[in-house]
Amino acid sequence: MTTLQQRIERLEDIEAIKDLKRRYIFSIDMGRYDDAIDTFTEDAIIDYGVFGLYKGREALRRYLVSDVTRQRSRPSIHHLHSPLIEFTNDTLARGIWELQAMAQPTTVDKAYWMAGYFTDEYVKENGQWKQNKLEITWQIITEYEKGWGKQRMAFTKSDFGKIQL
Repeated sequence: MTTLQQRIERLEDIEAIKDLKRRYIFSIDMGRYDDAIDTFTEDAIIDYGVFGLYKGREALRRYLVSDVTRQRSRPSIHHLHSPLIEFTNDTLARGIWELQAMAQPTTVDKAYWMAGYFTDEYVKENGQWKQNKLEITWQIITEYEKGWGKQRMAFTKSDFGKIQL
C-alpha cells in the first residue's frame, strides 16, 4: 500500500510533467527555441515524423534555428490535451498527448491543420523532469482550405526536404 506522502509525490510528478510539456509547446509557439530545447535531456531523441528525426539537443537546435526560424514569422498554435502519464519508476515515465495545431508558414500562402499524438518518455534528472524521447504520429496534415475530409495527409515522410512548410 502506498502512503499518503507517496501519492502526493506522484501527483506532484504528474503536474511537473504536464508543466514541462506546456512549457515546451508554448516555447515552440512563441519562437523561444532555447527554452524549448531546455526541456530535453542532452541525448534526447526527437522524432517529428515528416519533419525529421533529431538526436540530441544540438541537432534539435540546428533544426529549429535554421529551418523553422527561416520559414516562420507567422505564429503557430499547438493545442495539447488528454494526457495519459504512466510511471515505470520514480525517475522514468511515459506520456501520450493528443495534439491539434494550426500553422501558416511564411514560405507558402497556405494555412495548415495538423493533428496527431505525442508519445513521450521523461526522466527525472537532479529532481527535475526532462523529455528524453518525443515522437509525433501524425494523423492529419492538410491544407486549411481543403480540410481533412478531402485531404488527410498533404505530404509524407518521403516528401521531407521538398515540403515548404
